[in-house]
Order: sequence, then structure tokens, then C-alpha cells
Amino acid sequence: MDNTTTLDPSDIPQGQNTISFNYGLGLSLGVLSFIVIITYSSYVCTRPTTPHRDFSTSSTSSDSDTPSAAAEQQLGLDEATLLNFPQLLYSQAKLHQHHGSSAASGCSICLAEYKDADVLRLLPECGHLFHLKCVDPWLMLNPTCPICRNSPMPTPLATPAAEVAPLRVLAV
Repeated sequence: MDNTTTLDPSDIPQGQNTISFNYGLGLSLGVLSFIVIITYSSYVCTRPTTPHRDFSTSSTSSDSDTPSAAAEQQLGLDEATLLNFPQLLYSQAKLHQHHGSSAASGCSICLAEYKDADVLRLLPECGHLFHLKCVDPWLMLNPTCPICRNSPMPTPLATPAAEVAPLRVLAV
């Protein structure tokens, strides 16, 4: 008789192989899913939020004179327009508030509370106040109020509100 033992495949329980395989497969897929989710989250959080412009086309093309091309070139308001918006100290703004009004006591952009010596910019059309150093860069990139998204300047374009109540025309 031979003392060597041979391993018969029928001696290993079938359920144990299946459990080990399923555990390994599940763990591998879980780790792979985790890596994919972290990579995608990293991409979404770090990609630039400003629109990309195609600089490969020449700026001397004839379509650069169209209004849509001009609107793409100027994203927000220019500095001369911003300088026409009123500036005031927060201490002055508190004096001019109507009693019982719910005017903000902090900047909606940086979320800091106003101090009496802070210089604020008043957006004339909607009346919202912001730190000068916060709202000027915002308005140079975005031509709307950060709170209500209305344009701080009267627009000559036809809008549903302008059709109901036309814009006031100033006499020259």
C-alpha cells in the first residue's frame, strides 16, 4: 500500500470555494468603486469653473463684430461702470436703513459681518450691499447681483418686466 495521500476534489466542500470567490470579487469591486468615486470627486472639485475660450481662432475674423461675440468677450461690468455705483461706510448705511427693515448685517460673498469702518458698494437697481473688495471682482466676472441675480444696471433689451413697465427714458 502506498502511504501517499491524494487530494480528491470531492473532499473539499463546494460552498467554501464559492464563499471565498464571492468575498474576493466583492472586495475587489468595492475597492475599484472607491477609487473611481474618489478620482471623479477630485476631478469635479478641482476643475476650473470659468468658461474656456478657444484662442485658436484669429481675433481678426469678421464675426468678432457681432453682438454675441462682444458679449462673450466681456463677461461682467467694466471698472468705469463700477466706479459709478455708490460707495458708503457701513456706519452710514445703518443710519439710512428704514426702521424695521431686514437689511443684511453681513456680506453675502465673504460671509463676514460688517464693521462700522467697512466700505460697502450699493447696487443701485436692487439695493443690496456688499464689501467693495468682494463685489467688484464678482461684478467684473458676472454682470448680476450675487443675491437676486438681477442686473445692477438698467437694460435696454426687451424683457417681460420691461414690456409691462417700460424703462424710464432720461431726457438729454
